[in-house]
Parts: sequence; C-alpha cells; structure tokens
Amino acid sequence: TSLLAAGVSAIAGNFARGDVVAVAGPAGVIAHGLASYDAADAQLIKGLRGEAQAAVLGYAPRAAMVHADHLVLL
Repeated sequence: TSLLAAGVSAIAGNFARGDVVAVAGPAGVIAHGLASYDAADAQLIKGLRGEAQAAVLGYAPRAAMVHADHLVLL
C-alpha cells in the first residue's frame, strides 16, 4: 500500500525527493520509504487529495508521497 498525501497529518525534518524517510503512526515508526516529494512540497500537500494537490503545486501530483514499490513496512 502506498502512502497517499491525504493520509499524512504531519511532516517532520528536511528531506529531498528520493531520500529515505521514516513513516510514523501513533505507536512510532512503522515503515521506511523513498520520498516522492521534498519536505517543502510535502508540507504543502499533506492531507490533500489529487485535485487540491494540483492546485497548490501548480502541476499534476505524483501518485503518492511514498509509492508502495518504494516502501518497506517494519
């Protein structure tokens, strides 16, 4: 399962697109994956669905914050 922007409630730290990031839930880190956005863009679109993401970013959004092909559950 991919991590979609609509399901993201917070962004922490500074990272670039392609960096390995930790995915955390209430109980702590649950996965690691490759970021599809840098921290600044991720902050802008967290919690938003596709059309709203496009309006904020000014371009068609990527499929997910972290695509399933680049996500490892712990």
